[in-house]
Amino acid sequence: MDEPRDNAVLIFARVMRTLPLFAAVILVLPLAAQQPAAAPPAAKPVAPVAVQPPPDQARGLDAELRMALFEVTMDHPLSALDRLEWLRSSREAGSGAVEPGMRAQEDLLFLLAESYYRLGMRESFRKAAASLDSAAPSGRYAGVIAAQRMLDAYSRGDYARVRALASAKTAGDRGLISLVTGLAAVQSRDFAAAHTAFAQARQSGGDFALYAEYMDALASAASDSTRRATALTTLQALSESNGGAFAEQVRLSAAQTALVAGQYDAAASLADGVPETSGAGAQALLTKAWALYRGGNAAGAATAFREFAKRYPYLPARDEARLMAGQIMLESGKSDSAEKYFQSVADSIGSELAALQSRATTAMNDASRALVSAKVAGSVLVANAAPGKVIVLSDDAGAENRLVAAAFAGTVDAASESSATSAPTLNSNVGVAERVDSAAGPGFPTRVVFAPRLAAAASGSYADRTQAVLATDIRLALASYRLQEDIDAQKTKIAALENLQQLILEGDSGLAENARQIAATQDSLEHMKGVLENTRDKVRTVLRKQITSTRQVAAENIRLLDSTKASLGANAKGPEIDALTMEQQTARVYSAIADDVERGLEAALDHHPAFVLRDSLVARLGHAHALHDTTAAVLADDSLLVANELATQRGKESNAVIAMRAEVGTATSQRAAAEGALVALVDEELRARASGLVAQLSHDREAADYATASAAFFRAMDASASAPGGAASAGPRTAPGGASTPPRR
Repeated sequence: MDEPRDNAVLIFARVMRTLPLFAAVILVLPLAAQQPAAAPPAAKPVAPVAVQPPPDQARGLDAELRMALFEVTMDHPLSALDRLEWLRSSREAGSGAVEPGMRAQEDLLFLLAESYYRLGMRESFRKAAASLDSAAPSGRYAGVIAAQRMLDAYSRGDYARVRALASAKTAGDRGLISLVTGLAAVQSRDFAAAHTAFAQARQSGGDFALYAEYMDALASAASDSTRRATALTTLQALSESNGGAFAEQVRLSAAQTALVAGQYDAAASLADGVPETSGAGAQALLTKAWALYRGGNAAGAATAFREFAKRYPYLPARDEARLMAGQIMLESGKSDSAEKYFQSVADSIGSELAALQSRATTAMNDASRALVSAKVAGSVLVANAAPGKVIVLSDDAGAENRLVAAAFAGTVDAASESSATSAPTLNSNVGVAERVDSAAGPGFPTRVVFAPRLAAAASGSYADRTQAVLATDIRLALASYRLQEDIDAQKTKIAALENLQQLILEGDSGLAENARQIAATQDSLEHMKGVLENTRDKVRTVLRKQITSTRQVAAENIRLLDSTKASLGANAKGPEIDALTMEQQTARVYSAIADDVERGLEAALDHHPAFVLRDSLVARLGHAHALHDTTAAVLADDSLLVANELATQRGKESNAVIAMRAEVGTATSQRAAAEGALVALVDEELRARASGLVAQLSHDREAADYATASAAFFRAMDASASAPGGAASAGPRTAPGGASTPPRR
């Protein structure tokens, strides 16, 4: 739930309102000194100002989703997931409302599913994908999501689910979907369905076509012995027309197919073409050794067996290869050397067996935890790890940036688009032993990693627990990310409050300067008022003298005219009387004017521009005083609010930070629990593999002991035959692990 607006925001708004007052006070005085007073304009009603346009939730959701898409395609998964989970919790996203041209719930669920998928949070991905199916079962994202759900199901060993998804969906990356469908059919031993799926993958073209052709050939050889020759021809053609790790793996498979088909020369030649440094090099060397042995080249086979045992001591077939080297030695008639060799092999196996037996039935917790922490536990639990025949897709397979962006834009024609997903690679055992040694330490028996397990657990167990660790990793990282955001927000708030505090201090300084200007202006105005009053008195005195003089002259004129008029008496004629009467009237007018001037003298002085300007300055200066006092009071209140809020923010973490710290603690506990569950599974796996390795080593030790005894027997027979009258030895010299023993693959 949103928190109430912080005091800092309110303080900021108040300070912003008061800052323009400083300039207003400073500018009042120069304007008042230059302009005459004027009647203030009538107040006009102020229309309310809209701070922001009305909220448009649909457009806002659309913009947020486009931003999330940008973050996904720019490989900023945490910020994208943070944004998308926040959006999903909003009322607008949950309403499912759609406006024309605007992105809505379907797009949100798609981006959320893609974020979970790319981050390895497969359980959350499955839930989001299910929600997307419910919201838009036939939407444009159905095909893209289907391919990802198939990969998820395949990684968990749910092959029936893979095939069900493939039959239900027709859209999506057809090359990827068909390849995974074929692999699931092979795992289910449904080779007819596998051939159909691989054929569809080949028709889709692109990178998956080669892998589909390769896997189809292997499926043919595995399903029907009569088709091995055809499969071998296909594999040879693929290895010759391609390069890199893919061609090397195909060449190894061709060599192994030729060996099983009895084409020993072809098998040896094909295996010899695989480089020693290749990921397929170990199995190629072993295949070559068996092909040479079966083909009659005993010396070459012995060299290859010894080289394999020396170069790959951590692989399960090491001891078998050593026994075969001794067998060839025995078959060549070197019984004395064979006896010593078998005895050294028996002693070596015995030492390794004794060291391993002490750990086979005990927990390997330290090694398991080290392997999990170093993220190499997958190398321990991958099926068929020793041969390395595992197809590996990138972590974002089916969710590449271009695929997600195109699907969001609605431009994907998944049915015709080929190889939208990154090409797969082939896993190998190159470097696995070094990584295990580096993680678990030199005391850990590395051979355990490559040993077969007697009772393998469901492949989904490891996938589920690994995904749980990945999910809790992401949850912890996301909680830490949000915690840092909240910490940064609090720091930003403190910085804003400090800036506000500095603005208030600057405002106080400006007010002090403003007060000095007002005081100086007040002094000048008081001095000017005295000068103006003196001038007014002088003007009033001069005018009153003129008024008095005018009255006196008018009265004297009237008196003289009356006297003249009286002295003329009857002798006065009409024109003279009229002239005297007019003069009398004029004198009376001057007297009336003098009276009028006297009555309006003060008003006239008041309307003089100089006195009007004085009154305007007084009024404006009073307004400036009031404005200054109001501003000072507001700043004082704001200063107190800012100081209190700063003390609060600096004194403790915000509620949001406290809540996120609790969430980080919870995520840390969940991560520890998930890691503990995975460590327990790896520990169980290692102990099971150790038990299997103990059984294998015990068998090999028995074989070496028996071979030693057999070599001693043949040595005695040879000595007896070489004695005078001795009988020649007869029969093949075969020890356990000899020519009749098939290679372990």
